[in-house]
Amino acid sequence: MADTFEFSCEGLEELERDLEKVIKKCPAQAEATLKRLGRKFKKAAKERAEAELQSHERGEKEKKKAIREKWGLKVVDEDVGMVVLIWNSARHFHLIENGHQIVKDGKVVGFVRGYHIMEKTRADFQEVVPKQFQKMVKKILKENNLA
Repeated sequence: MADTFEFSCEGLEELERDLEKVIKKCPAQAEATLKRLGRKFKKAAKERAEAELQSHERGEKEKKKAIREKWGLKVVDEDVGMVVLIWNSARHFHLIENGHQIVKDGKVVGFVRGYHIMEKTRADFQEVVPKQFQKMVKKILKENNLA
């Protein structure tokens, strides 16, 4: 004797509509979260640079002025997803970041080690970023009664 199995499921259309709403909200929420994290990262990198850089031949404020004022941030929407770009456009920032040789009369006489400001700041944010995006997803699900 063949047993039959039947079941019915109601409310799938409602669930589908709710999920579509969530999917539509995600890009805007992700962009807002990226911008907020980007601003925090930029501020942290700026503060780290201010704290770690030493004055040079010029006055303290003159040395740090270019680094302090040349920070930029941009959210780029790519095919794969969104990316936040943060940079310092001071002409000598790459030398401060990565280090450089000291050359006198055409001869290398030493090396100045880099401060690795961006690398250190990125390490500080390595755990913060995933937590913020998890928080964002939970908020979206809760707002749509899916959590």
